[in-house]
Amino acid sequence: MSYIRPRVILIALVAGISLVGWACQSSRSIVPASQVPASSPAAAPVNEPIKAAGESVKQPVDSVPKAPPSIVLPPQPSSHRLKVLPVPFTVQAPYADWSLPYQEACEEASMVMAGEYFKGNKTLRLEPAYANQEILKLVEWQKENRGFYEDTTAAEVASILKDYYGLVARVEPYDPEVIKLSVASGQLVLVPAAGRLLGNPYFRRPGPLYHMLVIKGYDGDEFITNDPGTKRGESFRYQESALARAVHDWNGGDVEHGGQVMVIVSKSKE
Repeated sequence: MSYIRPRVILIALVAGISLVGWACQSSRSIVPASQVPASSPAAAPVNEPIKAAGESVKQPVDSVPKAPPSIVLPPQPSSHRLKVLPVPFTVQAPYADWSLPYQEACEEASMVMAGEYFKGNKTLRLEPAYANQEILKLVEWQKENRGFYEDTTAAEVASILKDYYGLVARVEPYDPEVIKLSVASGQLVLVPAAGRLLGNPYFRRPGPLYHMLVIKGYDGDEFITNDPGTKRGESFRYQESALARAVHDWNGGDVEHGGQVMVIVSKSKE
């Protein structure tokens, strides 16, 4: 019994010393959060890839957001655009009297409409009394200053627009694209025509040998006109192909062989 007891005591002492040493070592390894240096790197979150020094982290391809594809609409061709100028309208016979001078007054009516537009007249349909007065005044002016009023050519119309209304007018070869550009910039276009080739269903048959009208707009492959040859001529539409066939100058009466020209009219800059 005396032999066993000292050994038990010795073992207990050794175990106690080991426990004390382990506790001291553990307490040294626990550092309060307040004592952690600010420059210490934070632990990587769970599931986040850990990169080594100098190595960038590559995101999975599927996780990179993709910009939605942009939709680019093709430019609309000029033939699909609409432009109409507010040009006052009158028929060449305001009181439906188709005797002279009204029978020959399509050029005068066209010039009156152009003159009223550039004067700033906002009335879209001229009163018959006013239109009649202006047509007759222009007829008389031509008799006095030109010696005639019937069947005026494109060049003569341009001259009258300059002298009577003080407008800028020039004669150019007929060109549908130039007409659109002119109207788009606020200019009017007057065209002489072989009236019977226009195919207007409202003309008295067989239609006028020689005619003139105002182009004030376009819509696709149609030209929008003020045609004084009929009371239904306000904003009357002609296909480009119809005008391409019918536009001809007076040519001494051989209209269908006359030059294909047009009169572009604008306001004077003065």
